[in-house]
Amino acid sequence: MEANLKIIEALANGINPQTGEVLPEESPYNCPDTIRALFATLDFIKKPPKKQPKAKKTLEQKQAENLENNLPKNAGLAWTEEQKNDVAEQFESGKLVSTLANEFGRTNSAINSELKKQGLIEE
Repeated sequence: MEANLKIIEALANGINPQTGEVLPEESPYNCPDTIRALFATLDFIKKPPKKQPKAKKTLEQKQAENLENNLPKNAGLAWTEEQKNDVAEQFESGKLVSTLANEFGRTNSAINSELKKQGLIEE
């Protein structure tokens, strides 16, 4: 990589990297746009731009993305306290896990996991 950078630097400075001689005036490497492009490339390689932090998605955006990916609406999203209480009450009243999964927009695994956390079912 270092050797490649030295070649680009030489060309940007109007020097033939193989011979060390100054490039002729009519060389495309002596064109101002080419020189700027080479120096910009060097800057980019030596100091790459910092990655921008990802913008946080809203709940609605996450749910829409889930549906686009053929997942339940709330797959992978955090449970609210109200949802935790509701799923527990409905499970205790006799509703099946598959029914709860449909009602809460979750996978069967997510319902089972939440019920285990609450101590309502065993592993």
